[in-house]
Amino acid sequence: MERWLANKRLAWLWGLLGVSAVGIFVMADYTPLDLLLADRMFDFSLGQFSYRHTFFFDTVMHDDAKQLLLGIWLLCMLFAILPSSLRPAWLSPAQQYRLRWVAALALVHSGLVAWLKHQMPHACPWDITRYGGSLPWFPAFSAHSPYMAGHCFPAGHASSGLWLSALCLCWLPQHPRKALAVALAGLAVGLLLGWCQQIRGAHFFSHTLTSAWLMCALLLCVLSFSRSGYANRSHIKDSYA
Repeated sequence: MERWLANKRLAWLWGLLGVSAVGIFVMADYTPLDLLLADRMFDFSLGQFSYRHTFFFDTVMHDDAKQLLLGIWLLCMLFAILPSSLRPAWLSPAQQYRLRWVAALALVHSGLVAWLKHQMPHACPWDITRYGGSLPWFPAFSAHSPYMAGHCFPAGHASSGLWLSALCLCWLPQHPRKALAVALAGLAVGLLLGWCQQIRGAHFFSHTLTSAWLMCALLLCVLSFSRSGYANRSHIKDSYA
């Protein structure tokens, strides 16, 4: 069985993941960037986030986007679990194996983010006193009272799109550059969804970055501690061009 990536590339990615973790921590707890960006979204003269209930951000980029991406995930899951007798000719056993990893990563990431949100007391921007709410603000990774309520960290809506980065597995190990492009495109979709929620006042920037980091960490664990196919090498010869 082949490795997804060479050890040298994996070591570089783990290093990048570690550096990015430090960067997110420093940004969230030692800079005012979260509040500065939220301030730009908030209309202090009207006392509201101007785009909170607009059709594009509230309906298209939240409700509709979530349903569309859920449908794409369900389609991936369907192809991932199809029995061999029903599997279409274009779907090789190797690619079906990879789709199982994609579907599993999406499920695990969504579940992890949901669990963390339930554990964390961080409030959404629109719920804190600075923006007309009733809850206090505190940095994302600082100590806090266990009795505080909020449950807005990390960003949940961003995870609806971040899982698309796992589709890079369909191009590994044969086409690492294409896989990187797919991974970055998937992360970009998730970050865009997170940014739309920030515009509405639903999340801080650190919330979205943390969700993206968790997706990268899960994907990197798969790349590091699993193989790209079955023991039978003939099953992994087929790949997307």
